[in-house]
Amino acid sequence: MNRVTIAIGIAVAVTLGTVIVWRATGGDYYTKFQVVEEVKSEVDPNDPLAAAGFYAGDTTTQAVTRDEFHFGLLPTPEGIFDKHVVSVASISGPVWVCAIGFIWWTRRKARRHE
Repeated sequence: MNRVTIAIGIAVAVTLGTVIVWRATGGDYYTKFQVVEEVKSEVDPNDPLAAAGFYAGDTTTQAVTRDEFHFGLLPTPEGIFDKHVVSVASISGPVWVCAIGFIWWTRRKARRHE
């Protein structure tokens, strides 16, 4: 097997692996470690706002935060060493750059020896 084929095979395998993990964790655009959802809940009868009539019905919505990892297509870092830098693009991109660089280097090397 040719070295160029191996380099391309590794890049394709890494890309497929990251896409599979991305789809398995929810397929979000950005990497997340917490998920914020709106959940309907019953109105507390002891709530003074409910007694004053501020809620339209018997239920209200509350924002609930859960610790859950979602692998994203794109990173959302706040700095260089942030945990949100991990994504499909930040893992498979450098692998493809290395593979293309290796292919370019081997072809250039082969032309010099001709």
